[in-house]
Amino acid sequence: MRYTIGVDLGGTNLRAGLVDTNGTIYYDTKVDTIVEEGPDAIFGRMVSLIKTVQRQLPADGTLAGVGIGVPGPLDPVAGFVFAMPNIQGFENTPLRAMLAEATGLDIELGNDANAAAVGEWIFGAGQGLRDLVYITVSTGIGGGVIADGHLLLGHKGSAGEVGHHIIDWHTRMSWEDTAAGPGFARRAAHAMRQTTDTALHQLTTPDLVQGHHIATAAAAGDAVAQRLMDEEGEAIGAGLVNMLHLYSPAKIVLGGGVVINNPQLVERAKVVIAERAIAVYRDVPVEVTQLGDRIGLLGAAALYDHMRQRRA
Repeated sequence: MRYTIGVDLGGTNLRAGLVDTNGTIYYDTKVDTIVEEGPDAIFGRMVSLIKTVQRQLPADGTLAGVGIGVPGPLDPVAGFVFAMPNIQGFENTPLRAMLAEATGLDIELGNDANAAAVGEWIFGAGQGLRDLVYITVSTGIGGGVIADGHLLLGHKGSAGEVGHHIIDWHTRMSWEDTAAGPGFARRAAHAMRQTTDTALHQLTTPDLVQGHHIATAAAAGDAVAQRLMDEEGEAIGAGLVNMLHLYSPAKIVLGGGVVINNPQLVERAKVVIAERAIAVYRDVPVEVTQLGDRIGLLGAAALYDHMRQRRA
């Protein structure tokens, strides 16, 4: 059996796993990223984790290489990281070459959302499609685009930074500003300061409110929380309308804690699509990821093969 090591670098956790060609995770492990210790310590943990997973390779197995998903803009062809927004110290870093030298293995590098898109395409809800958009909505908004059977890379490999498109010209707010977790919480905090008798006040304070508080209060029938949920679904839907018009996917797949934990937001977003998208796009399926928390590892592993095929 042929295996690939998938590595998912996040601001909180660093995870690695051994993945076979069917998308089965044979072995996986994770450690804390500990961003405050700096890039050298994080790099050392990545190398150590890769070697730990490599030792789990079955005696009759072959290791193809290592696929790595990291946050932020990068050039996957050159293997060069421009920056990681939540992990300082990796600015303008030739990370692929550094990891190849430290491990002796073939390395492919990609943006984490792009890797997730490839994982969903190969192993999840996008199997058999040639056109797919994957969007993650959590503390930020990221995306990956499969167009005509290839991961869309664009200039310097940085295509798919969809969270940064401007969605409100008057305020200059991006889709991420509007619909990601912090924006959702910011609107809730404002509403709590305007109206002091909501169910939200029994759960939290304006300074600490998060999406799960809003969802709980909405489920209990609180009118303010229900309005906030509707607004969040509409904000997500507005961006999805743009994705449909820009990339013409056969399916949109959504991931990230905001939508996974609140599937009613997806239903509200579909209403916006029905109202605002041109007719040809209104029947495009919008689904939540099938891969769940496996998407980082499976995406990184799938990315390795996809990038190798592009180089061939």
